[in-house]
Amino acid sequence: MNQTNQGVNVAEALRETVLAGLIALVVFGPIVGIVLEGYQFRIQPLRVAVLVGIVMAGRLLFSLFLQTRSGKALLRKFDGEGGGVYVREPGYRSRLRWILPLLLIAACLFPLFSTKYLLTVAILGLIYVLLGLGLNIVVGLAGLLDLGYVAFYAIGAYGLALGYQYLGLGFWSMLPIAALMAACAGALLGFPVLRMHGDYLAIVTLGFGEIIRLVLNNWLSFTGGPNGVSVPARPFSGWSLAAVRAKAACRSTSFSTLAITPT
Repeated sequence: MNQTNQGVNVAEALRETVLAGLIALVVFGPIVGIVLEGYQFRIQPLRVAVLVGIVMAGRLLFSLFLQTRSGKALLRKFDGEGGGVYVREPGYRSRLRWILPLLLIAACLFPLFSTKYLLTVAILGLIYVLLGLGLNIVVGLAGLLDLGYVAFYAIGAYGLALGYQYLGLGFWSMLPIAALMAACAGALLGFPVLRMHGDYLAIVTLGFGEIIRLVLNNWLSFTGGPNGVSVPARPFSGWSLAAVRAKAACRSTSFSTLAITPT
């Protein structure tokens, strides 16, 4: 079969597939292929092979799809060459308008059906998404090379935990206070530093981040150092699937007892 007549470059698709497989091997190999068991580890090549195979198959199908008429039409929608700025007609409604409500519903239902591990991973992932969005404002929009951005994250996190430990304040009470603490730290650093640009600003902010890290790690009597510090209880404790099932089981048991109790 002639690939030119069909308009599909199989060699290019295979090249992209191999490249995607190598990237997947580098990414998933150490994470999934090595399982720690105490002070020893086991190598799981089968799991890595399955994930790499899934990535390669998906990349091959996607590359072949992009070379079809529908795929080229899809690429043209994302091609900004000569597009400029355009205005939608009045009354236009995006096809993606249902995504935000669906994501909100999924976020509300996810804690009910997820395990503690998945919930922890999701929370950490969303926290780092917020950090990335804030860093995009500082570096991407303002053009300031801030290398101590994570220090404000540490101030807010430790402020919330220490407020709970020493002041007895709960999660919702300390949440706005911790945000204000991080904002005040940013203002105190920003007033004398924002006149700097480029490498000088990077060096100063990097030093500020290192100072915060060293203080938090070495002030054992106040922050607990590397051992960490206690945190407030979950703000939505009880919103778990086990609790819901337990309540339903108790209610059904009570109804059954009333039904079989002789009068």
